[in-house]
Amino acid sequence: MATKNEAPVGFDRMNAVFAWWGLSGADSTDKLDGQFKRFQAFTSDLQKAYGETYSAQMSTLLGANERIGRSLLEFVQCRRPQDVIAAESSVMAAILEETSLQTKTWLDLSQKVQDYCATMARETAGEIRQQANGTPDTGSSVKAS
Repeated sequence: MATKNEAPVGFDRMNAVFAWWGLSGADSTDKLDGQFKRFQAFTSDLQKAYGETYSAQMSTLLGANERIGRSLLEFVQCRRPQDVIAAESSVMAAILEETSLQTKTWLDLSQKVQDYCATMARETAGEIRQQANGTPDTGSSVKAS
């Protein structure tokens, strides 16, 4: 008896989800499938961008650590005050260059995320505009043929 009552509730929830997504009629499955595929591509692009950023950050960090290590070894070999100043300058240059590279990496990531989000919003807005105008999308017109 409880299962009979739960089934309509489940369908009501799915219908509510379809209504929230702006889906109605027989082609709602195709529209929903298209939206899920677009979202899947969006998340895949984001994951790829995050992976590339992580790799860039790690290579930058490892390079900076190596360079700072060499610069610190210069301190051991310092015999004059000018040598100490040169070694300090070398360490500071390595730190500043690493900071600059990290900033560039984060800027690139934020630009990619912005582009992906703008593309997703544009595609969704185009689909909503299409639904509002009542023009069939290409998926449903192909199906009707």
